[in-house]
Amino acid sequence: MGRSHALLMAERGADIIVVDSLENEARESCALVQKLGRKATAIVTDVTNLPALLQGVSHAEQEFGHIDILVNNAGQSGGRGGLDSVDEAAFDRIFDQHVKAAFFLTQAIVRGMKARRYGKIVNISSTMALNGLTYGHHYSGAKAALLALTKGWAKEFVSYNICVNAVAPGAVLTPMTLQMDGIEKIREKAKLVPMQRYAEPEEISFAVAFLASGEADFITGQVISPNGGDVIVGI
Repeated sequence: MGRSHALLMAERGADIIVVDSLENEARESCALVQKLGRKATAIVTDVTNLPALLQGVSHAEQEFGHIDILVNNAGQSGGRGGLDSVDEAAFDRIFDQHVKAAFFLTQAIVRGMKARRYGKIVNISSTMALNGLTYGHHYSGAKAALLALTKGWAKEFVSYNICVNAVAPGAVLTPMTLQMDGIEKIREKAKLVPMQRYAEPEEISFAVAFLASGEADFITGQVISPNGGDVIVGI
């Protein structure tokens, strides 16, 4: 999904800073952005390596001059096991990647947004933060923490003209999903979604790009959940 977000926003005029733990994938994402006529640079590190992450962001900010949009998208699956399947290392890995990295990356980047009195922050949550499941509770908890951060940051940063929102996707057809469940299981699970299918990554990116744009200047502290009707919650 991260590459999809980057390419759509590049198409719409954004220069892109790619953060990826895989060097080849990071370079490929940058090349695709550059083919669209936009600048791109890569920070190759695991987001849980905070010193390397923050140093990379500092260098990239100097190179680009400013960062107006932050999409906290990094993450991995929590698996399909229940409570007893999660040890301390697995718990820490999920919270470090989804929550801690987003927290301190936002802390670093929002300083410049405050100084310029403009910014857009989009946190990628999940429908697993909106409903209860019988598995992946550490993942659900981390994604729910991102929703709480979204609401708190929206209130703290509103006086600086910084909008903070979240996108909570339902099931998305990505390589990670295919690797984890396989195509046959995905087809069966898709039958339970009212729209009878999984989302394509681009369909999540449309929500991200909207929230990152001037069209969403009066929206902050909100959650958009593209999920095909799988989860429908009240206000």
